[in-house]
Amino acid sequence: MTRIILVWALAVAAGSARADTGRVLRAGMHDDPPFVIKNGDQWSGISVELLRSIATEMGATLQISDIPREKIVTGSLPDVDVVATLNVSEKMDARYDLSHAFYSTGLAIAVPQPKKESLFQLVARVFSGGFVLILAGVAVLLVLVGVLMWWLEKRPVDPLPKEKAALSKALFWAFEPVIGYKASQHTTRAGRVLGTVWGLFGVVMVSGLTANLAAQLTARRLEASVRGPGDLARVRVAVIEHTAGRKFCDRRGIARIELPSLADALDALDQGKVDAVVDDAPNISYALAHAHDKITILPGTFANHGYAFGLQRDSPLRHEFNAALLKATAADSWTSLLVSYLGKVD
Repeated sequence: MTRIILVWALAVAAGSARADTGRVLRAGMHDDPPFVIKNGDQWSGISVELLRSIATEMGATLQISDIPREKIVTGSLPDVDVVATLNVSEKMDARYDLSHAFYSTGLAIAVPQPKKESLFQLVARVFSGGFVLILAGVAVLLVLVGVLMWWLEKRPVDPLPKEKAALSKALFWAFEPVIGYKASQHTTRAGRVLGTVWGLFGVVMVSGLTANLAAQLTARRLEASVRGPGDLARVRVAVIEHTAGRKFCDRRGIARIELPSLADALDALDQGKVDAVVDDAPNISYALAHAHDKITILPGTFANHGYAFGLQRDSPLRHEFNAALLKATAADSWTSLLVSYLGKVD
């Protein structure tokens, strides 16, 4: 990444010969990786490098001021020429004179990675709680039915008339293909009745046990309850103050915990205090590339929007700034810069 940024810097420096050092482009921004990264007194990031290229094209020197996020999006306008980086929205367009959008993105959802379950944990989870009680109840019932069958079959049997015996045999025969049980093996009619009833009950019992076991085996998979934006309303969600993620949740009535930074939100997710974090996709991707190896980002984006710079209302710099912006983003070095920070360009 350092080499690519160096190439970008050399490209910027190549046009500095025509820069008027007496002209200054005053920019206000806050730490917002990967677009704005503050490390001590040093500033870097996609928006910062882009602004440096724009300033060079305008024959100016870039002067950066650290302005909190809330002062950029609310209250009186900061005393600077341009602020970075803004979502293209109706609210920001009313507050600033927005530049052309230079990057398109959308919201994404960060969730904990599914935990791998050992065979011992799987067996312990299956044979716990209600399933063990059901098995115990079935065992007791088997013993009772077996004892009852023994008691019925040990009694002497009076032979039935030939026609009644044939009818009884035919009726029990009709059940045998359904339940897989031959009632004719018993000597007493009561034994055949009990055997047939127990066979029907066994079919239902085996089906119920199978369904219960299947539910136990898939319960772990269902614990990963966040698979997209539609699941956010029923889990604990964290968003960052003054961001598109917070606005998305507010518009849809999704309860959310508001935290001051993405790092705080991801820490809360790591600690199990929340179930999901909603923020812009490149911000989450960049954060996860440098920490939080037990968190993953769901595929896809939603509530897509653009990123732009904010100029003062009716700014005389608008035309010149946008022309320099278009020139900078049309250069091959712009794609290389995006790749150096984001790893890929969609």
